[in-house]
Amino acid sequence: MDTKTRINQIYSALNERYGPQNWWPAETELECIIGAILTQNTTWKNVEKAIGNLKQHELISIEKLTCIQAEQLAQLIRSSGYYNQKAIKIKSFISFKRAIRNIKQRC
Repeated sequence: MDTKTRINQIYSALNERYGPQNWWPAETELECIIGAILTQNTTWKNVEKAIGNLKQHELISIEKLTCIQAEQLAQLIRSSGYYNQKAIKIKSFISFKRAIRNIKQRC
């Protein structure tokens, strides 16, 4: 049995036994991923501020994060620390997501 299959079996068994844990406070999958990037080397309180800024500017979407410049994004997530690097990581993730979904979008 390969590793991927084994991990999926373990996940399924745990999920069957314990159900969804709802431990990550995110409204969408994308918000969860952005939160995971932002939480590196900072407190959750600072991540909440950064996510709040993104929500206030209605930027929690692949389309809108595609169009914002990394420098602008960095300013909105400044409270999370290492904001320039995190903005680049978020932009890279968005590019990856667009590539695997074959999304062709212009700003």
